[in-house]
Amino acid sequence: MKNYIVQTEHATRALVDLIAADHKALSDANDALRGAMSLYDVQYQVFSANEFHTAANHYHAQMARAHQAKADVDAGVKSISASIDAKSASIAALSGALLQVAKQGLSVVYGKPPNTPKGAEISGLLVKDIIWEGRNQSIHYENPKEISDAVVELFGRIDGARNDGVSWDPRSRYNFAFDIINFLGWLDWKQFKDHMLSIQRR
Repeated sequence: MKNYIVQTEHATRALVDLIAADHKALSDANDALRGAMSLYDVQYQVFSANEFHTAANHYHAQMARAHQAKADVDAGVKSISASIDAKSASIAALSGALLQVAKQGLSVVYGKPPNTPKGAEISGLLVKDIIWEGRNQSIHYENPKEISDAVVELFGRIDGARNDGVSWDPRSRYNFAFDIINFLGWLDWKQFKDHMLSIQRR
């Protein structure tokens, strides 16, 4: 396993860095969207207050400004939303790629899952199982019929470990690759390396 980590280090470091950067950009975009929506609410109130004013002719200039401000905010919201969609797709794809590299390492070194040593645990869950089933969910998320019962069972156990009241439904047509990466703590490359190195025969 050590050789595999060394051979793939450049790629996995790059993936982790890209995931972290896109995650930061997504967080910033979400903050911007909240700000734009707040501005939208204010401008819409101004627009609504002026739209049917009894002295509409007198307030024509104010109404025009309110219309333009609302249009500007609408355009801003659409632009930010498009950015969020793009970043979300990028993060999911990059996270899926990192899970694939990890899963491939297990396959190359040990073959099938039963031959793989236990390795590290998170909240009583084996990291190797999270890698395997997380990768499977990421690969097949668009076709729920291809999501195995083993994936569903593992995700249920992750729900129990997280205990935050939010259920991860692996058959919901949502790619949970980033959620898995985040749960594993792999926004830090050293954590990724340590987890992978823990999965070896003693």
